[in-house]
Amino acid sequence: MHELAIAQRLIDTACAALPAHSGPVTKVQARLGRLAGLSSAELAFGFEIAALDTPLAGARLEIEEVPARIYCPACGVESELDATAELCCPRCGAYAIEVTQGKDLLITSLEVEE
Repeated sequence: MHELAIAQRLIDTACAALPAHSGPVTKVQARLGRLAGLSSAELAFGFEIAALDTPLAGARLEIEEVPARIYCPACGVESELDATAELCCPRCGAYAIEVTQGKDLLITSLEVEE
């Protein structure tokens, strides 16, 4: 379960972004791309465990799942891929595509209690 290691990195990143003497974190919002290779449920579970004994202990992790978007240089079309789609251009079938969205994991906000 590599989600636990990724959750630890999320916590490290969030803790580094906290101002000195801030209150406890109550919520972490993140965006998770469909092609990131992570399970949002397992990431949330790993986050809960890894957050123990940190300023994020007890914080809720809210994950917004982001769809995958690709650009096809062959036909110039940008498309959104559905969850079952193959990684090829839905218009021309080319496999030489560029993923423009959906491979990342990004913290978008931290909610801190005053």
